[in-house]
Amino acid sequence: MDLPIIMVSDAERAQGRLAQESAFAAIKGLHEEGAVILRGIYPTEGIDALYQTFQARYGNLDPARMLAASQQPPPNFIQKVGEGRYEIAPRMTGPFGHPGLFANAVLMNFLWPLLGGDIMRLASMTVVASYPGSAMQHIHRDHGQLFHEFAQIGPALPLYAVNVTVPLIDVDQNIGPTAIWPGSHRWPQEQESTPEGMASVAFQRGDAIVMDYRTMHTGMPNSSNTVRPILYMVYSREWFFDDNNHRGRTPMAITLAELQAMPKESQLLLMRAWQQALRAHQLATLPA
Repeated sequence: MDLPIIMVSDAERAQGRLAQESAFAAIKGLHEEGAVILRGIYPTEGIDALYQTFQARYGNLDPARMLAASQQPPPNFIQKVGEGRYEIAPRMTGPFGHPGLFANAVLMNFLWPLLGGDIMRLASMTVVASYPGSAMQHIHRDHGQLFHEFAQIGPALPLYAVNVTVPLIDVDQNIGPTAIWPGSHRWPQEQESTPEGMASVAFQRGDAIVMDYRTMHTGMPNSSNTVRPILYMVYSREWFFDDNNHRGRTPMAITLAELQAMPKESQLLLMRAWQQALRAHQLATLPA
């Protein structure tokens, strides 16, 4: 199965919004398949700057050092999330703190009407690094169906959060892209995935893969000799925060001074995650 791919033109990037036909196609793909690829939404030079910054900060951490870093006492910005897989909350300075990344105009204008207008929030911003030799990740949703005790309600609800995946390098099948089960956001909570329904598409620098938070997916094995870093940004309705995945964990690495230096609209977008990061820090430092 294939995922819908929407090509973002230079003119659309300059105007800060998708053309009407492209926007309709992207909304249709997200609604029907649970995921859509916005190809070329970011300029490749900006993604290359992110990768260079990632390498400067974490490139010297081989698997043993990364494992040791993840085992430091909380609050810890590095978490082990599988064999050879680590989730990192990168400090939002340099390219990681540029509003053109997390408040990209094309992305914002696409997501705002879907997630409650100007009260949409950025709930987390992390990088998952998959090391060479890492196996296939477990198949999962980022969050279960809401009101799962009523089987027909959750799958019928509109989306409440999306995970926006931004590869920092070109990701082919050898490096291991994210595999997605199209339409699984509409499945009942207990329905299981099968290999036949999987879509695994190579990702390019400049892509943003927008995925409904209920869609089944997995990280494919990394059979290459290259560490695969992928940025994940979760955007949600104002009332939702993923306490399942971020209880006691840092969803974003930013200081109050850095937040206050952001443009006003960016401060509003980031405020929820900053509050949750502060909460995680306070919980981690409470006496046992």
